Amino acid sequence: MTTMEEGRMRAIIAKLCMSEDGIVDRPERWLPAPALGGVIEELAAGTNTVLLGRRTYEQYAGSVAGLESVRKLVIASTPVAYHPGSEMLKGDPRRVLTALKQIPGPDLHVLGSLGLIRSLLRWRLLDDVSIQIHPVRAGQGTVLDRRSFKLVSLCAGQAGTLEAGYKVHYAATGALATVDSTARWGGTRRTASVPTSARAAIRAHA
Repeated sequence: MTTMEEGRMRAIIAKLCMSEDGIVDRPERWLPAPALGGVIEELAAGTNTVLLGRRTYEQYAGSVAGLESVRKLVIASTPVAYHPGSEMLKGDPRRVLTALKQIPGPDLHVLGSLGLIRSLLRWRLLDDVSIQIHPVRAGQGTVLDRRSFKLVSLCAGQAGTLEAGYKVHYAATGALATVDSTARWGGTRRTASVPTSARAAIRAHA
């Protein structure tokens, strides 16, 4: 841990990829298979600790080289297969993550895991969002409601991608929606929940 990391509180940063028509879920449906692993590795680059929902963890943790060397905190209601460096987050996720943000250390990066991102927005725990936009039309899927996001950076990436950075402001509620992508940023809201329990285990994950 660097001196800078020791002296400041953690942020929670969502990192995901998006099609040109605004779809942010299941990139395996609209990105070529050979490119997908590289995209996940790019999202994980420079990251010490990642937060993953069960589906994303089970799909990528054992197959993407860029996730092998990082600490993986997994939020799931049922046991998952173990991969090196992985830990199940115990206790009420909202309470544990709220406490972890107050402990000096490296930022927590959420890779994909849209259900988790939705919950973090509802809990007002998400600080930043980084989106890698690909020049591919997905046609159908989940779009991101960006009304609570403030664009702070936009630059060209590789192979025609754009990289957009946002700060999250909670005057409006961020949400996710599942729609046919007939409009570039359209969509209706959909609610979801994450597993909770009465016991917190903050010390184990500090």
